[in-house]
Amino acid sequence: MSPKAQSRAAAKAKRLRRAMDLAELRRALALSQQQLAKKLRVNQPEIAKIEKRTDMLLSTLGAVLRAMGADLKIVASFPAHDVPIRNFGKLARNREPASGRAAPAE
Repeated sequence: MSPKAQSRAAAKAKRLRRAMDLAELRRALALSQQQLAKKLRVNQPEIAKIEKRTDMLLSTLGAVLRAMGADLKIVASFPAHDVPIRNFGKLARNREPASGRAAPAE
């Protein structure tokens, strides 16, 4: 990788380490709402609604993050230590992408 490409990659990695909302994250990944909607099999206005929500189902958040290429991890932060919570990852994978409705039983 050229030094210029390494610099761009490092800058992108640094931007992605800071706290941001879903719309900022989508933009940092150079995804349009339309592209994300296509991945989630929903309409673009649904992505706009999701990005404005301050409260949503974990399954919805997980589906959006997976469409962006990430996994949802829930961590309980105590003063002395952090505890990863395991049972939410399975829940988020068993739901419909952006609707929050349960997927059909397998």
